[in-house]
Amino acid sequence: MFKYTAYLFIAFLILAITRGCKNKQKEQKTNSNQPNVLFISVDDLNDWLSLLGEEGHPNVKTPNLDDLAKRGVYFANNHTSVPVCTPSRLGVMTGLSAVSTGCYSNTSGVQNQNLWNEALALPALFRKNGYHTMACGKIEGHACYDIELDNPEQLMWDERAPRSFDMTDELMKDGGGYNGVYFYPFPKGGSPIKNHNPSYKGHSLCAGPIDRKDLPTGKMPDELSTDWTIERLNRDYDKPFLLGVGFVRPHVPYTAPKEFFDMYPLDEITFSEEPEDEMDDIPLYGKAMAYGAFEPSNEMVVRELGPSYRKQLVQGYLACVTFLDAQVGRVLDALEKSKYANNTIIVLWSDHGQHLGEKRSWRKNTLWEESTNSPMIWVVPGLTKAGDICKQPTSLIDIYPSLSQLCKLKNAKHVDGISLIPQLKDVNAKRTNPAFTSYSYGSHSVRGERWHYIRYANGDEELYDGIADKKERYNLASNPEYKSIIEKMKKQLPIDIHHSAQESKTHNIYNKRAERWENDASLIPEWLK
Repeated sequence: MFKYTAYLFIAFLILAITRGCKNKQKEQKTNSNQPNVLFISVDDLNDWLSLLGEEGHPNVKTPNLDDLAKRGVYFANNHTSVPVCTPSRLGVMTGLSAVSTGCYSNTSGVQNQNLWNEALALPALFRKNGYHTMACGKIEGHACYDIELDNPEQLMWDERAPRSFDMTDELMKDGGGYNGVYFYPFPKGGSPIKNHNPSYKGHSLCAGPIDRKDLPTGKMPDELSTDWTIERLNRDYDKPFLLGVGFVRPHVPYTAPKEFFDMYPLDEITFSEEPEDEMDDIPLYGKAMAYGAFEPSNEMVVRELGPSYRKQLVQGYLACVTFLDAQVGRVLDALEKSKYANNTIIVLWSDHGQHLGEKRSWRKNTLWEESTNSPMIWVVPGLTKAGDICKQPTSLIDIYPSLSQLCKLKNAKHVDGISLIPQLKDVNAKRTNPAFTSYSYGSHSVRGERWHYIRYANGDEELYDGIADKKERYNLASNPEYKSIIEKMKKQLPIDIHHSAQESKTHNIYNKRAERWENDASLIPEWLK
């Protein structure tokens, strides 16, 4: 009996020591020199943040985004590589611009197929360097899905949340055939635009509150993504992680639970009225792009639905921004309560901005500041200072090289982006390179610390003073006083490499429209003249 007890004691002792060693090994791996990364993507978030005051939107409520920005660095002059989701997200995942990938729009595809032999997508790079990668929601774009299918070494995520959100047939019916279940739900009864014009393809430009009882789980897709993220933050990991969280709102349709709409009474909604002469100094190609990719134009349909419709859309957008802010707050609270709070880099970025009637435009899809400016916030433990705002020109493609360096990732090959580490250390550190934005082959924007230069595919030009004229009311391109500035910025334009992108649908739409209008000015809508 004594022998048996002694053997049992020794066995328990060995088991305890073994477990202790395992736990110690696990702790050592988790607390390695490589930090964790919380990688938050937001769809269509413009600069309507309350921390910006009147420069944002006077009504908006974003307490959690404000708190995050106050913990680190807010990049106020940050820009997307392309003002539409798929190519922008491809740029983030590769650190490459549109002229390198050949992907200029949602329809142009990736012209440079050799890319996947030369570069690893960012999550795949993390995996190659020993990270555990996880993602939920809309974190990448369609072009990125194709990478994994054709290139097994590009596998991005070890874990991926299901992309089904159990939408009912009734809710899908309200969408009128709109693709992408994670964008639902639409307003109950469907889009007013669809009811007004059943053939209109842009019927997702609508807004309305959602009753939770009408949702299958009582929650929006973004709330389910938040739940999944919180659960992952409560787990134990034996190696550092990259956790990607893709929020859909404030993407159209502008729907959110009713309590968020209640925060913005319709009669209290304000927005900047556009001057009658707003488009007088805009060149022909700029007007062709402002018209948009849909027929008829977004602006035309909004006008047909009456003066209150824009106010409803602004209300819906504000409600979605605050709804998104609440989800970000839940994720950040979970991180703060977790064991990973002190060793996790936080990067929050929006794939591009969003027009809500400015320059007679809606959605994104232009080279003006409303589209190109994309909020970005970094919190890097031990590096960033609380409450800093960087006004140097930066780009979303800078995320790739910055995280590669901060996380000491090996095999990060050539990228177009430039590391943000100097600005993360000192927001006043100068950058010699401007930020580039491209939209359709041959049309580009160059954004410096002060000046914003646009050159369209047909040679039309615009120049704006980003300090004195933040709303870009005055195109200075025809003023001879600014000729030297234009000549300097013209030399900084990116060079298009992949000419096959000329065949893209978006490029042809704008080119042909501009040609038609040049041949017959009577075809230009009165509200664009």
